[in-house]
Amino acid sequence: MYSKFIKMLLPLPSFFEVSFPSDEEPNVFPVTVGAYSVPCPICQGKTIRHAQTLRRFRHGYAWHLGFIWIEMAILRHRCVACNLTFTYDFGLGIV
Repeated sequence: MYSKFIKMLLPLPSFFEVSFPSDEEPNVFPVTVGAYSVPCPICQGKTIRHAQTLRRFRHGYAWHLGFIWIEMAILRHRCVACNLTFTYDFGLGIV
């Protein structure tokens, strides 16, 4: 129920899994990405995960809570066919 409320409050894709915030940082919501395939932007081929970086960004504001922060791993992918390495942020505009 709590995760559904956060997804309604924040416009996130349906395959994101929102976790409970910690007691030390109550406004930071860890987000993990479910099963999702990212095609190559040039050749639309299969990609593999190359690296990941944990990033935190301000995503919204809620009354009585303040700013809401999202913490998620930003993935770098490499295309198997054309060897392109790129960053994919699921259209959130954080890269």
